[in-house]
Amino acid sequence: MRGGNLARLMLVVALVATAALLPASGQSRPPESDGSSYTWTGAATLSVDVKPWGGGYVRSDPYLIDCPMACIRPFDQNREVKLTAYVTIGHAFAGCEGGCAGQGNPCTLKVTGGLVETAAVFTGQYTPPAPPTPTGPTGPKPPVVDPNLSVSVTPGDCDPVCFTASFSGTGYNPNSSIDTVTDYVVPDSPAGAPDEVATSDATGAWSWSIAQSCGSYEGSVVIDVTATDALGASASTTVNGTCSAPPA
Repeated sequence: MRGGNLARLMLVVALVATAALLPASGQSRPPESDGSSYTWTGAATLSVDVKPWGGGYVRSDPYLIDCPMACIRPFDQNREVKLTAYVTIGHAFAGCEGGCAGQGNPCTLKVTGGLVETAAVFTGQYTPPAPPTPTGPTGPKPPVVDPNLSVSVTPGDCDPVCFTASFSGTGYNPNSSIDTVTDYVVPDSPAGAPDEVATSDATGAWSWSIAQSCGSYEGSVVIDVTATDALGASASTTVNGTCSAPPA
């Protein structure tokens, strides 16, 4: 019997303790409560709220309140407390509710009685900054060009020069190296390698020439030519010529 009575007694104590922790019907713990339970006989309690959460924070002088981290603290009766609201980025201070209603920022109130409640109200919304826009290389952009390439052939005496090819271009980027590729279609032969054979002047014009030997070949010559400057401006053309019979 004693064991049963002791078990029933412990159950009653547990139920009473649980009821003391749970809020009464129609009540709820304020979300700003930091769980502080320290107080003393005769102390008054100051409860501070921040609306909305994230809009800012409130600190007290003397320094006991630092809401939303520490929002409920006991003070001596009739103690004057100064509350200062600080905004976070994107928000503005809109005013106070409760004990500080009608005051500006900071506000001063006297903590008296059992519980004094007040709240700082903020407006606005934090908007994260946009990421920076990538930028390209600095400096002036090259002008828009319209390159033109021309090639002429002058017959030679085939001893040993059979013809001279003269290359010229206009409308290229100024003061730029010029690469040319010559592809002999007739007679068939591999395309020539690029040669930096010229540099355009301040107006984008350039010219150069080269003597060619036909060897034992006799007949027509067809050459495809492409000339490109250092910035990528390019033009192509085809030139026709003749290789005469070599001298006896």
